[in-house]
Parts: sequence; C-alpha cells; structure tokens
Amino acid sequence: MKKCMRWRNCLLFVSLLASGAVQAYPGELHQQLTFLAAKQVSRCDAIWSQAQDSQPAERVPAMPGSLGRLSALDMRYVVRANVARSKSNFFARMFRWNYFDVSGEPNDAVLGMFDTRFNSRFVAISDQLLNASEKRDRLEGFGEVLSFLQDVSTPSRVVPVFTGRWWAFSLHDRFDRYSIDESRLEKEIGGLCQEVAEKLSHFDGKDKQLSLTILLGQTARNTMAAVNSEIVGLPASWTSFWRPSAKDPGRAFGEYGVAGNEFGNRVEFRCGTEEDPKMRCLLLKDDPLYQEFAFERHREAVSASMIAMLLVQRQLQQ
Repeated sequence: MKKCMRWRNCLLFVSLLASGAVQAYPGELHQQLTFLAAKQVSRCDAIWSQAQDSQPAERVPAMPGSLGRLSALDMRYVVRANVARSKSNFFARMFRWNYFDVSGEPNDAVLGMFDTRFNSRFVAISDQLLNASEKRDRLEGFGEVLSFLQDVSTPSRVVPVFTGRWWAFSLHDRFDRYSIDESRLEKEIGGLCQEVAEKLSHFDGKDKQLSLTILLGQTARNTMAAVNSEIVGLPASWTSFWRPSAKDPGRAFGEYGVAGNEFGNRVEFRCGTEEDPKMRCLLLKDDPLYQEFAFERHREAVSASMIAMLLVQRQLQQ
C-alpha cells in the first residue's frame, strides 16, 4: 500500500512539473492577436466617426465613440505584458495553471497550493488595471487581461483538458499552435465593427471590472458552444477532439476525445451512427474544416480584445 502511494505521489508530482511548461497560445500568437485587435479598433473608430458625420443623428446607432488611441509606445508596453504572461517563469506556471472554470465557482487548490484555474487571478489583474496610479502599471495590467481573454478562445482552456501529457510526449494542445489567418480577419472589418459596437452597448453604465469579468465568461461560453457544435458534413462534433467531463462539464477536467490531440493533422476516428455503426470519419492535414473552426475561434479572440480595449479606454479617460 505504501509503495503504491509513493508511486501515485511521484506521478502527481511529475504531472505538476509537466504543467509548468503548459500555456495556451504561445507568445507570438498573443502578440499577433493583440496588434491585430488594436489595428481593427483604429479602423472601426474611423468607420464609426464617418457614420456619425454622414447620417442624421436619429438614424445613427449608438457608437463607441472616439477612442483616444494608445500611442505606439503604450501598445508596446501592453503587448510586452501580453506576451510575458505566456512566457512566465517555470515555477510560476507550475503553481498557477492556465485553465478557466466556466461555472464561476470557487476552486479548491491541488494539495492546497497549486491553483488550477485563473478565474480569481483575472479579477485581481482587472482591479490592478483599473485602479493602479501609475500609467505603466495600468498598461501592463491591460496586457495581462488581454492575454486571459484570448486564452479562453482556445478549447483546451475551457473544456478543460489537461495538455501536459508527458506520458504521450506532448506538452501542448495542437490547436494552440494553429496559424492565424490574419488577412481573412482583416477583411472581416465590417462585421467586426458592427459586432463590437452592439456588444459594447450592453456594458453601458456597468462597472468596468464587472464588464471585463462578464466578457471573459461570455467568450469562454462561446468556445464551449463551438466545441459542442457539429463538424459540418460529418456525423460528429468537435468533442471528438476535446471531450468535456460527463459528470461536471466545464468544471471538472475532461479529456481528449476519439480524435485525440491531433487538430490540424490527418486523423481518422470512430463516428458510427445507428445506420452505420462502423463508420469512420476522416479529416486531412490542414483540412478546410480545421481552418474554419480555427478562424472562428481566432475571430472571437480578436473581438473580445477589441471590446476590452474600448471598455478600458473609456475607464481610463474618465
């Protein structure tokens, strides 16, 4: 019995060590998403201003208004903090895991010291962002907030699925490294501007810290909905890749589904129906179905980042 307990403790410790290497999007993708969101906000600002100038006041919907843009130097402080969180030191990552609990309930720490979810940390960073006396502290807090918001657009963070699978020689989720279709996202400017303006109007008059927390939860729930949606044209859903816990979806850890951690790769998996129980589904490397799913998740990350930028700018201007 004691020998068995020693082995279990050893395996747990190895898992905790492996978790130290695990983050969601790597730093370069966080940087790409943040700069793209800032660029789109600037373009939307021009579109909103033009709409207000060219139409009768009663026909113009409520627009976010002038941004009072961050300077190029300001944005670099934001991006630096945004990227730094994904590259935090090993011991910080080992004790603070990068997963989100969509239930919003308090989480018990593993062994009393390993914090598996970042819900409470997000609230603390949001408070720092909105109340810090020094501009540099606010900008760095802003970068961390954006990093959290972008992370909940990736399925493994909200299902959640433990990605530090050292026994399978894998320390990251393949979706997290999937390339961003930046040119297509830039072409989405019209839809993004309208979507952001509409969503932002729901936060009018609300406490900004609460607004950021609501935005985080909404983004995470949209990701869960995407995971539970059907793979177009196949008798299967994206839970074939990330399967939520059957007992407590979103709160308890799930696992990789029948397709495994193979997003973006060629994969064949069971997807039988009553008519054909032996049916197998096939996705090819960089299949258009992968591209579409990834595009929608990256679009969600950009949209949430844009809304956060506008919410925070309003607060800082006040």
